[in-house]
Amino acid sequence: MRPVTAPLRALLIALFFSCAAGWTQPLVSANRLALVSGGRRCGSLRGGGMAAPQMKDAGGVQFFTNKMCPFAQKAWVALEEKNVAFELVEIGLYGSGGKPSWFLEMNPKGLVPVLKHGEKVVVESNDILKYVDKYLGEAGSLQGGSPEVDAWMALLSKVQSEGKAVMCGGGSSKSLPATLAAFESKVGGTFLMGEDFSLADAAAAPMFQRVMSEKARFGLVQESHPRIFAWWAAVSARPSFAKTVVSNYWWWW
Repeated sequence: MRPVTAPLRALLIALFFSCAAGWTQPLVSANRLALVSGGRRCGSLRGGGMAAPQMKDAGGVQFFTNKMCPFAQKAWVALEEKNVAFELVEIGLYGSGGKPSWFLEMNPKGLVPVLKHGEKVVVESNDILKYVDKYLGEAGSLQGGSPEVDAWMALLSKVQSEGKAVMCGGGSSKSLPATLAAFESKVGGTFLMGEDFSLADAAAAPMFQRVMSEKARFGLVQESHPRIFAWWAAVSARPSFAKTVVSNYWWWW
């Protein structure tokens, strides 16, 4: 096997840098899947060459995503957890045709996820999480209005930035052990906020799917992080999360 050269390493990091880039992978979903592949099967998507998919059922909820993206995945987990009927529309983020113009009209940044509920369009994954909990299914069942959810999201943001230093920098973040120790001490029960699954779990699960696949590099061992390992065993077995797991995925940058 040839060694990874510096230019190739830079290219690989760039490919993982954000969910603004990637390729569509057609996978089976329990929900009706509309596949929008970057020009490969739908022709050119530049300049409005393809009409937006029309909602036919699913209670007026459309979820625009790419299944490899962790930010989109956490919103998908919340939809599944609340048993929301929705239409999943997968957006091809690579391809000669580019992103469809109708998608860029919904989110000019061109990022997934995007949630459309009737005429309401919500972008940014954490905003979608809170919208889903407030307006879809049983209102507030995932504790989206709790300040503790915001505290968990802030801590997850630290894991994200410090984890990037480990995975992309080829070394270790000096502050990461303390951040993971804070995560360990904060786990409140079977799930992050106690015995009930919450938005904090939905937000954390996709990130830790990736972290636990490289736990040695992150310095995670069961002896010193028993709560994290017990939480991960519970959350990874949750049907709402299991439905969102694909074999090939991006990290979070």
